[in-house]
Amino acid sequence: MSEYANFASTREALKTIFSQASDKEITIYEKQLDGVKNLDPILIISPNQAWINQQGLPAYYTVMDGFATNGLQNRRRDKNSRCVFHFADITELYTTRDNIYNLFPNAFYDSPSRQAQIPNAQLQPIGTAWILTKVGVRKSDFGVDNRFFLII
Repeated sequence: MSEYANFASTREALKTIFSQASDKEITIYEKQLDGVKNLDPILIISPNQAWINQQGLPAYYTVMDGFATNGLQNRRRDKNSRCVFHFADITELYTTRDNIYNLFPNAFYDSPSRQAQIPNAQLQPIGTAWILTKVGVRKSDFGVDNRFFLII
């Protein structure tokens, strides 16, 4: 039995995260992850259509471009996917998250306990954040981070 037997294949992880994506799109994301080192964190953001309808597609792309380029010079961490972001370590991932919050607070949403207290509270996050870590050539560990876009 392989040491990676309990982990999902990267393709299975991507199909869970992008449940509406075609096989062709999944293959593109899979190829994007080929060059990622084992244990490097990947942030995957699946878009929230309600947020896009409210804020607009250009605003969505601006925030995703922020995740792609924040803290980098003349590089992108997403290979222009605007949804799959490679980080060197978990500190860089969460530092970028904090920077994006400071630049684009409307991408985040207020916790239900705050919503009642704040007029015009942000009720929708820009998307759902998934953290994926490659643990083998074709195996990954992944999960949703339900608090990634939450303002407490």
